[in-house]
Amino acid sequence: MHEQLADEKCAMKIQMDRILTSAVVTSWRDLAHGPQKGLIHIEYAPGKSLEYLKIWQLTGKGEWSLVCEYWMPNGTTAAARDGITFSNGYHSAGLTERLEVIMQHQDSFAASLVARGAGLIQVEPPTEQESVAATDCMRHAYHGIAFVQAPADWSIAPLPSSLS
Repeated sequence: MHEQLADEKCAMKIQMDRILTSAVVTSWRDLAHGPQKGLIHIEYAPGKSLEYLKIWQLTGKGEWSLVCEYWMPNGTTAAARDGITFSNGYHSAGLTERLEVIMQHQDSFAASLVARGAGLIQVEPPTEQESVAATDCMRHAYHGIAFVQAPADWSIAPLPSSLS
């Protein structure tokens, strides 16, 4: 019982910036291909809830390449497509799953400390220790959402094999 309460508190206290960073770090192998193995930016509009986010990767030419974008349905900005869309040859089933869980359960995470306007998270190639911490963060978030936020008819997808 105490362990379940600890997991619930952990999920409730994870900041949006941290969980988004963890989603990218745990998907790093899918995103870093070819000469594009460097810096990644996560762009979003902070607020009570996120309407969209975009993930960009710095190319070898010093330009930013759009990896993917995620639009929430019924946001104030009209999007041609709700959900996640990958661009420029990128794809990650794991990142897709993680962003779906995060974006659909935003109220399970603490708001970003960034002021209103455009938020930007910079993610560098992770060390082994950062990868382990990101995996632990995602695991706590998944377990916290399953125990705290799950409606009776909703079952959380199994943790990706990389998080098991």
